[in-house]
Amino acid sequence: MCAMTNPAFNPVDAPILSASLRPVFRAADKAARQLLVPILPPEVIEFTGVRMYVDPRDNYTDRMIWRDGQPPEIQSLMALVELVEGRKALVLDIGANSGSFAIPLGVAVGAGGRVIAFEPNPAMIGRLGHNLCLNQLGDVVRIEGCALGDATGEAMLNFRKGNFGQASLKPVEPGAQDGAMLVPVRPLLEFVADADNYDLTVIKIDVEGMEVAVLGPMLDAGGWMPDAMLVEVAHADEWDSDLVGRILELGYEIRLQAEQNSLFVRKNAV
Repeated sequence: MCAMTNPAFNPVDAPILSASLRPVFRAADKAARQLLVPILPPEVIEFTGVRMYVDPRDNYTDRMIWRDGQPPEIQSLMALVELVEGRKALVLDIGANSGSFAIPLGVAVGAGGRVIAFEPNPAMIGRLGHNLCLNQLGDVVRIEGCALGDATGEAMLNFRKGNFGQASLKPVEPGAQDGAMLVPVRPLLEFVADADNYDLTVIKIDVEGMEVAVLGPMLDAGGWMPDAMLVEVAHADEWDSDLVGRILELGYEIRLQAEQNSLFVRKNAV
């Protein structure tokens, strides 16, 4: 049984509150929305055949799901669902947040498929685990409570005010930070030893500008490579190398560009 409660809200009343507040929030300007955020009710939202508990008060992705009834990166999500649907696929969701990718992809994969969801933020780990339970995915999706990087160790995870999903190993600008904590860091290649046992391997990565640190060692090694990678490129101007160019040189082509993401697929692989 799944249980997640908040003393400020009665889950029975949440849909009633949401029905009243949602149109007001949609129509409000930015300043008014900021005033409304603290009173938005957590709720279970259903989309694309999954159920997700979202808390619009503390996480941008959750807030957009609460507002729109679907994740903000729906085109990118559906492109990955189409790739893995019904297949024995291994999905590495790096920066899983509350599960807006991990949950639908866990539902979509075929028999023997597996999703590994990497999320170092304890608040999001709890919410992600609850959402796995809601969708009975405990035997499909595995949570790894760590960040990924270029070496095994630990690093400071910096929290951003009002948005747990934007926690980052990179410094947060003064005035926007809301605490920090040490989290474990491990290299991506530690998690792909059995990748050849799957028919398809997919990486989705959204790590607030740390994409080069995570993917760079894999690209440098020149060994195992996934069949497809959905990479957030919103922070490309912060990268210290041309990650997109390196991926293309290794035989990938861009299948989709949407929502600040690029989907790279190995030629003739999918």
